[in-house]
Amino acid sequence: MLALASVLVLAGCGSSSPNTTPSLPSAFPDHSVDQVRQQIGRGTDTIRGYTAKARIRVRTPTQTQSFNATVRHRRADSLFMRLSLFGIEGGRLLLTPDSVFFYDTRNTVLRVGPVEAVQELFPAPVSSDQFFDNMLGVLAPAARPKWSLRSDSTLYYLSDSNDRERYTVDPAHWRVVRYEERSATGTVRQKRLFSDFRRVGGVLLPARLIFQQPSDDLRALVNYEDMTLNPSGLSFSLDVPEEVPRRRFQ
Repeated sequence: MLALASVLVLAGCGSSSPNTTPSLPSAFPDHSVDQVRQQIGRGTDTIRGYTAKARIRVRTPTQTQSFNATVRHRRADSLFMRLSLFGIEGGRLLLTPDSVFFYDTRNTVLRVGPVEAVQELFPAPVSSDQFFDNMLGVLAPAARPKWSLRSDSTLYYLSDSNDRERYTVDPAHWRVVRYEERSATGTVRQKRLFSDFRRVGGVLLPARLIFQQPSDDLRALVNYEDMTLNPSGLSFSLDVPEEVPRRRFQ
């Protein structure tokens, strides 16, 4: 069960279109912080949920696992994943804002625990209200007054007043391509990378997401193969028979 648990925790409508290579906006590099934030958020506030098929690879200090997943995710609500390997279902995962439920279909047991238990195995911010935006690849700097902004020939760089949070923004896509959270001593605590951009239902989204927690040697790679935005009738049922025993998630 532990091996499968480590795997599972990674863990308009329209389908994906090919990669696009837009040019830099004419106002670059003279945008303000507020303009950068507004451009990143444009068109994303209407996204309330999505379904996707993904290939996921998770590395922990003890193992590396890859699996396929069908994903259903609703903003400020729940994430469901059906996990499989070589076409054989291994389990069903449900993350709510405060709990994790994993129906281990191989061993016929339901594992239940606090959502923080998942955070110890998967380096995406599963217990944060930014989880949806991170899994969709549309995270943006919060509305705070003291972001510093600089640029090079192609990118914008934002950092907070303590240099603890850093965002790298590609203005050609108006998406964050790199996020870092650092400790007071400058050590990288969290790193997130977003790439392989394509349009889904008219919105430019990354198909490749990398989440890293270097101090704990955790790394997760999510490759979305296709995605649909704002689908109707999202279901988050695990379909667990009543007689299935419950155990602590670990």
